[in-house]
Amino acid sequence: MSACNGHCDDCPYTFCTPPAPKAPRPSKAQERRGWRQDALFELEDLADIWGVELSQVRL
Repeated sequence: MSACNGHCDDCPYTFCTPPAPKAPRPSKAQERRGWRQDALFELEDLADIWGVELSQVRL
């Protein structure tokens, strides 16, 4: 094995490359808003398919 300092651009060794940073996790409030928005879109689609007035549909 050659002496590797991990600073070369095209290093063939996997232990030299740092792991990719993880994306930040959305907050609980953002998850709830996303879930609610998805549910509203689904209800709109279903109301359109079944011919239900949107004013009668609520979440």
